[in-house]
Amino acid sequence: MRQLVKRKKLNIRILVLGVFVMALMTLVSARGDIAKDRFHEAREAFVERKKLKSPLSDIDLKTAIEIQDLLMLDVAAEFGSTAGYFQALTPGGRPLLGVLLENMFTSTGATVVASNSADLQLAPAWVLRLGSINSTTVSQASEVDDLASITSELIPAVLIRDDLMGEPNSEAITSQTAVNLGIRYVVMGHPISLSGHGGLQAVSGTLNATLLDSDGVTLSEGDRLTPDGARVSLLIRKIAGGLKARGRQLRANDLIILGSAGPVAVLNDSPRVVGRFEAGAETRKIVLAIRPE
Repeated sequence: MRQLVKRKKLNIRILVLGVFVMALMTLVSARGDIAKDRFHEAREAFVERKKLKSPLSDIDLKTAIEIQDLLMLDVAAEFGSTAGYFQALTPGGRPLLGVLLENMFTSTGATVVASNSADLQLAPAWVLRLGSINSTTVSQASEVDDLASITSELIPAVLIRDDLMGEPNSEAITSQTAVNLGIRYVVMGHPISLSGHGGLQAVSGTLNATLLDSDGVTLSEGDRLTPDGARVSLLIRKIAGGLKARGRQLRANDLIILGSAGPVAVLNDSPRVVGRFEAGAETRKIVLAIRPE
């Protein structure tokens, strides 16, 4: 039995490696040496957790997305397969989409490791778990009016990203996309069920999320599910549309973060960070520690 399991895992690794090599060959043949070089730069920054040597401004967004997809395949052995997505906006309102992999997720009580070469960015966030309606699949539900009604759980979280930008340019969407927005950890608390009366709509106007450092000083605070108050259904529809263009689709149980719930705070070392979350009558608490690399 053990030999069978080992053989199965080996076959999966071989399959992933084969898909990665084929995808890399496709990228190189379509975009030439520049795309290949930019992939290796993005991979080095993400894997080694250090800033990009230079902005990836000589590629278009389509190529940046292909590099991002290749990067996710390349790190799958360590981070696992796709478990969800992070929708963000630049200060100028340009959309960004990050991929959330299985092993990026951890739970309250975790100790996360900072990088010696890139600042650690923390923000409170709310994670939505997609469910289904009357046995309707998520892909079919992407056409209904109220997509918020297909969410089954609301989960408090602390989103942690590496700042991998070599230059302070918040509108550099190709660079940010290529390095998957620097997403490193998602520390989650206990979920809140949305199966009761009213679902997400019943609690959306009662949300509050606060991050505190070890001295009790507020690092970040917000009272919305989405940073700009946009409708959840609209944002999920945008994610579904973006994924469709990539040949993918949202699935039941996908975990979705619709932006940070509060401003980003930089913190590279702390014995204790506390997140306090409120949603209607429900309260949750997340505790984590940050240690240097």
